Amino acid sequence: MDGYSKIEEWFLTYGSDVHHFLVYYTGQNQVEDLVQDVFAKAMKGLHRFEGRSSPKTWLFSIALRVAMDDQRKRKRIGLLGHRLRREQTVSVPTPEEIHFHREDLQSVYVCLMKLKRTYRDVLLLRVMEDFSANETAEILNWTATRVNVTLHRAIKKLRIQYESLEGGGKLATGRE
Repeated sequence: MDGYSKIEEWFLTYGSDVHHFLVYYTGQNQVEDLVQDVFAKAMKGLHRFEGRSSPKTWLFSIALRVAMDDQRKRKRIGLLGHRLRREQTVSVPTPEEIHFHREDLQSVYVCLMKLKRTYRDVLLLRVMEDFSANETAEILNWTATRVNVTLHRAIKKLRIQYESLEGGGKLATGRE
């Protein structure tokens, strides 16, 4: 099977999973360009894929780097815009928005985005994408022990943030 056919097969098999991961990671719904970048980089680096991991794990490690690069780029653009405007605009959610988010899954997402990046990465990969500790370790270039410890700490911190919301209930993660 040639490289193009392999990437096409992987896109059909894992494209939706990569798309969902990028939506969660970036907080944006329009991530099609990032998905395209992931598979373009996979095509370009296919000769380096040795098959020691699953294609999905390899693609998610690429997706993580693409998302981080995109965030750095957006941050630089935002700083440039700030300098040009000479004013800083901070978006603070209103109490009504916080209440609305609490009523559905968005409340968890809001709390998730307040966590430090390593906690978000582990939660997204382990809980949302259901990767094993070993697969997550491979994607993040960590040890499985570090993944498990970080996951435990991340869940604890997410639960504290969620329960601290006014009237917030208990957060059920299913990974205790």
